[in-house]
Amino acid sequence: MLHTRKIAIITASILGITLLGGCSLLEKKEENPYVRVQDYTGKEFRLPNGDKNDKIAEANSEKVISGTEAFFLEKYKTKVKVNNIVGNKDGATVYVKSVGEPHFHTFAVIPIDTQENVRPDGIWTQEREVEGDIESGIYALIHEEKINNLDNYLKEFVKKHPVVSRREEVFKNTASTGYTTPYYYIITYGDSLIPYKDQYLRNPETKKEAYQKQSQSLTFDPEYYNIVIELFMKEENKEPDQKIFDELEADIEKMDGLPPGSYTVILNDNYIQKENGHSQKDNTLMRGNPDYIIKE
Repeated sequence: MLHTRKIAIITASILGITLLGGCSLLEKKEENPYVRVQDYTGKEFRLPNGDKNDKIAEANSEKVISGTEAFFLEKYKTKVKVNNIVGNKDGATVYVKSVGEPHFHTFAVIPIDTQENVRPDGIWTQEREVEGDIESGIYALIHEEKINNLDNYLKEFVKKHPVVSRREEVFKNTASTGYTTPYYYIITYGDSLIPYKDQYLRNPETKKEAYQKQSQSLTFDPEYYNIVIELFMKEENKEPDQKIFDELEADIEKMDGLPPGSYTVILNDNYIQKENGHSQKDNTLMRGNPDYIIKE
């Protein structure tokens, strides 16, 4: 049975925008809604109708942090570091990163009632969200050597071309996309990694070598692993460069030794929306669904 977690093409912030409904931030009129990606840290990130609860959560940050840490430790056997707390219309969305391996970013929602009380007893997250993010982190452990190949290639590509990635602070403050780096994130679908996630929940101290050995008999169907690579032009007022995009796309297509999966490649201009972290625009160059780059 296919467990669909997220659409294949998302940015780290879109989930937060749609998480609890409300009017779209894209409809909000602002004189200068954009900022250079080099200057964007994600601290400007907001959720719809969350201003009031943002202040309440900030005033009760110790309660929010301790409640979130306890929630993840009890339900997912995972120590987490709270990176950001953002008010939403019914409470606060808490963005966290796992401490230790497997590495993954995810979130939980802590309710705030009508009497402005923060309710750690009611913390929740979307169905299969954290589980899928754990599986994304385990996938990266299983394919550690191939992940390193991808990392090294993208680091060199950025050095050689007038392009940049998001700052590390951005995915700390806004990401809930499992295994996430400044250059890409990994979304997993399907059932193949559920036994590995279950093993993690039974024994969070399981070593990567155990996952790697266990996976030797597993065939990784690229359909169930989406690696989303997203870069930005380095200079302001520069349209996404077709030649740079074509080179990136061609390199990924012909490279050996990459993690198996369906690859999405995105090149944006230099700007990102302050309040929602949205980066894709009419001029964005992108190859993805349904024409993924397939690596087996």
